Amino acid sequence: MSAEREFYFNYFPNFYQHLKKSGKEKEARAMVKDLLIKTFNKDIDKKIDRFLQIPEIGFIPIGTKYFKLYFELYKLYTNGFYYSAIVLAGVLCERICYDILAEQEIHIGEMKKLSIEQIECMFEMNLHYLISLLHTWGLIKEKTKIEMLKVNIKRNQYVHPKKSDKNMAKDALLMLKRITKILRNEFEVNAMPMRRESS
Repeated sequence: MSAEREFYFNYFPNFYQHLKKSGKEKEARAMVKDLLIKTFNKDIDKKIDRFLQIPEIGFIPIGTKYFKLYFELYKLYTNGFYYSAIVLAGVLCERICYDILAEQEIHIGEMKKLSIEQIECMFEMNLHYLISLLHTWGLIKEKTKIEMLKVNIKRNQYVHPKKSDKNMAKDALLMLKRITKILRNEFEVNAMPMRRESS
């Protein structure tokens, strides 16, 4: 006798289309909204706890490609999507390397400055070697290199199915902490509160 199997089926899109054709789109959207609110609020206390575990980041520029990924990363962790958070932390680490490279004027020996296209060819490098190269060229700090290499190793453990998931929540928070250290090491802006002039 075969074991029972469970399946996932999302009937809402078809149900929504059916109600929409029946002139009940407003009611259908209200039902979906109610479902999403209940789903989000189901473990709201745990979400609050995870949100409060996220390390303080300080001031970092938001108009950058890496910041958009950081913003997604802390939302993934808050919502308990640990595997996705771990993998995205690895992607974010890689993005940070690319952003650092893209901002540089790189010269090799007596050669003229490398073009954007030539620099982008480096994006095809193995991330371990790219991180080491950035450090050799003095483009990242030693402590950044150490954290980046740890992020890359942990990400690879999860992407290639060698790692059990029993420590996934702990590993996700650890990755978030390492990414925070990297961003603070390389991009944090020291901002002082503005003094108001006395009238």
